[in-house]
Amino acid sequence: MKQTKTTDCSIVRDLLPLLSDDLVSEESLELVLEHLDTCNKCRTYMEWLKEEQKEAADMQLSKDNRLKRALKRRRYEMIGMLGGMVFLLVIIFIGLFQPFSGLLGKKDPYPVREHYEAAKDYGKQNYQGIAELSLFPAADALDGRADDFYYDCKGSELYQEYQIYLECSYDKEAYEAEKERLLAVTDDKTGRSVAYSEEEMKFPCVYAMLYDEGFEYALFAPGNKIIYIYLQGTDIRNLYFDRAYLPKDYGQAGYAFETEREAFRIYQTESEEFYNEE
Repeated sequence: MKQTKTTDCSIVRDLLPLLSDDLVSEESLELVLEHLDTCNKCRTYMEWLKEEQKEAADMQLSKDNRLKRALKRRRYEMIGMLGGMVFLLVIIFIGLFQPFSGLLGKKDPYPVREHYEAAKDYGKQNYQGIAELSLFPAADALDGRADDFYYDCKGSELYQEYQIYLECSYDKEAYEAEKERLLAVTDDKTGRSVAYSEEEMKFPCVYAMLYDEGFEYALFAPGNKIIYIYLQGTDIRNLYFDRAYLPKDYGQAGYAFETEREAFRIYQTESEEFYNEE
């Protein structure tokens, strides 16, 4: 009997691992269950076997999860590497392409650009400024009197920024004649005359515009010199000439006075022009 039980226990313990996978026949299953009802050792062995199987399954699951995480991390590393390579290629392409972009129609942020170093006609063939440059002497009448001249324009087709500077030396008679002309400048459309001031700027001056967006004036400097200046939307940081020649309270970008004051201009405004046309 003892030998039979030992043999039965051995057979049952061989069959127990197969039970969880449903790999035993119904007869074998019935034999195992009957044996477990009467054998405490086999029941204990079965419980231990279940724990072993559970631990093995947990270990396999953990291993699978670690493998999945490793594969996922590797995938992200590959994506990051490919993204970095694409970004580098884009930077290289832009660097190589930029010198030729102008040839392929790249839009210039300042499509209107003019620069002159000789007075000529002050660029009036393309001029679209607010002022009519009434204070500036006729270019053909300078007769070698221009000591310094600078004309620069940039902007869009609708609005341009101007910086025009003309410095002239006169003999005493010509100086007095030019000063007289400047003091008598009147706009034909509005009938308004220029203003004269000995306090507005560094030197005595006449001005046709001290406006939010445009400044046109002439300075009577020592030594029979007259300095003609027109600014439209010009940033104070980009001036060609000495800042001391600016009007008082000139705003940084020329778009507004730094203190409250009334603007002045002899030319008609857009609203006046609109109403005059009606």
